[in-house]
Amino acid sequence: MNPDASLITALVERWRPETSTFHLPCGEVTITLEDVVTLSGLAIDGDAVVVDIPDEEWSAICLRLLGRVPVDLVGGVAVVRIVWLRVEFSHLPEDASQEVIEQFARAYALSLIGGVLMLYL
Repeated sequence: MNPDASLITALVERWRPETSTFHLPCGEVTITLEDVVTLSGLAIDGDAVVVDIPDEEWSAICLRLLGRVPVDLVGGVAVVRIVWLRVEFSHLPEDASQEVIEQFARAYALSLIGGVLMLYL
């Protein structure tokens, strides 16, 4: 993940947290739920998906989907931190198998959703 620092700086300078909008030369712009749907392909209608998973099962799921398990606990609850994702999945090995490529793609998607799209929620 190599973000464009100048683009991010320009956006940060134009972000107004009090209105949750960007102030651009063309006018005021905000990110809508429809934008998130278009960019991510996530469904926004229907029931919310909420699952209570015991730590033992959570570790197995992380291992299966990401190939490794973070050891962070927040208030006794296991979490996947964005920093951990960025450190652990910063460089894809050149000889990566299809499974490893998929794990890196999942980590990137988690990082994107948790560190960019849902940052202010």
